[in-house]
This record gives sequence, C-alpha cells and structure tokens, in this order.
Amino acid sequence: MNLKINIFSILSIIYSNLLLIFFNLLPIYPLDGGRILKGILHILFGKMKAERYINKISFVSLILITFLASIIIYEAKNIAIFFIILVLWAIVIKEDKIYQKRNKIYNMIEKNTTSEKLNAIEKNI
Repeated sequence: MNLKINIFSILSIIYSNLLLIFFNLLPIYPLDGGRILKGILHILFGKMKAERYINKISFVSLILITFLASIIIYEAKNIAIFFIILVLWAIVIKEDKIYQKRNKIYNMIEKNTTSEKLNAIEKNI
C-alpha cells in the first residue's frame, strides 16, 4: 500500500487546529478561554464579582473582535468570518440574559437575607 501524504494537507491540518485553539481560547464566556478566565476571577474575587467581570470582559472582547473582523472581511472578502461573529454575538447575548436573571435572583436572596437579619435584630431589641 502506497501512502502518499502531501505537505500541503499536513500544513492545512496544522493551521486548522491552531485556528481552533486560538478561537476557543478567546476570553468570551462560554468558550473555554472565558471559562478559564471566569475560574481565575472566581478565585480572586468570588462568584458574583467573577460573573459580573466575565460578562463585561466578554462584551468588550467581542466588540474588539468584531472591529478586527470587519477589517478582515473588508480586506479578505471572506463572508464566513461575518457568520462566525454573528454566532459569537448570539452566544454572548444569550449568556448575558442568563447572567441578568441570575443576578436578579442573587439580589432577591440578598435582600431577603438582609431583611431577615433586620427583623431578627428588631426582635432582640
């Protein structure tokens, strides 16, 4: 059996994998890079602050990537990049809605806990 692998196909496989690694490590939650950053922020600042920070970092990162992608789309005339950016925006907006709901629940729990503590203090006085 004659196995003939051309150097171009090997380089294209390597290039494709490097692009996937780079894309997946972007600091956009829920991509792996965003999850890694959220874990680090969770250790440093706690759960609630980490969620707030990763939400903001995701939006800022995506705005910068969108700007960069628009230049690449203009120069390379590659519409596939546009669709990738659209998918990223959909993911970030969905995660933002989840964050807003979770934040509302945290605030309700904190408000109830605070009011219960005040009621307990008033009863002791």
